[in-house]
Amino acid sequence: MEWNKTKTIFILAFLVLDIFLGFQYFEKRSTDHFAIIEKTDTLEEMKADGIKYGNLSDEAKIGYRITAEKKQYTKKDVDELADQKAKSTFPKTDKDDPVTLLEMTFNKPVALPKKDMKTAAANLVNQRLLDGKNYKLWSIDEETGKIVFFQTYKGKYIFQEGLDDSETIGKITLDLNDKNEVVSYQQSMVTSINEVRKETLVPALETVKDLYTQNMLSQNTTVKKVELGYYTQYPGASTQVMVPVWRVELEGVSASSKKKTEEEYLINAIDGSTLDHIEKDDKSSME
Repeated sequence: MEWNKTKTIFILAFLVLDIFLGFQYFEKRSTDHFAIIEKTDTLEEMKADGIKYGNLSDEAKIGYRITAEKKQYTKKDVDELADQKAKSTFPKTDKDDPVTLLEMTFNKPVALPKKDMKTAAANLVNQRLLDGKNYKLWSIDEETGKIVFFQTYKGKYIFQEGLDDSETIGKITLDLNDKNEVVSYQQSMVTSINEVRKETLVPALETVKDLYTQNMLSQNTTVKKVELGYYTQYPGASTQVMVPVWRVELEGVSASSKKKTEEEYLINAIDGSTLDHIEKDDKSSME
């Protein structure tokens, strides 16, 4: 009699367990199914709105939060630079306080050939500036006479668009005269870079989809580039904490002026939040 009761209890227990596991299985299948439908629907909506994004990966990557220290420039650093002199604000003796922004003038202007200005500027930075190989060309603006390099970590930019020169943490700005010669430059840098926390990153395609669902992509927008880098929200701090970010570069057409527009978003690659949005000037008419 007791055995029959025990057997019945076991049968009921296994029955309940089977029902629970079956429910879990079908719930997961249903969730995965709807996720696929939602993904497909969003991509179809983007296609209908004329959003072009190329071949973006939908696979999650592994990245790291990093920390770094602002480089403190001293008189000894300046003494190592040949054929250059520091501006008046720089420390004159070893006892003076160091600075985080190096401002230098070349004793003799350095000519850059217009035919291959990118290569010539990169060679100048690599060969004649402190730790120049840690930087990569970012932009050339012939109108303002500025050539900008950003510091990199493992080949990825430390993005600093929108920051004042006093806030930059890893940037070189070359100053050109009207003869296309480099006459001076400003430099900042971070050192002692450490990876402090491993993170699973939001895929590039998912990042663009999120921008679309948040109405940040207008019709007929072209996603020109999506690249991974680093960004700090507090550039004034002596110790920097930087997160991996997606820089999304967009090109579209203004609805009112019909002119080509360019803008970019810096998106936290860990949680998908928007860290910065930069709108650039309208370009020439598309008509």
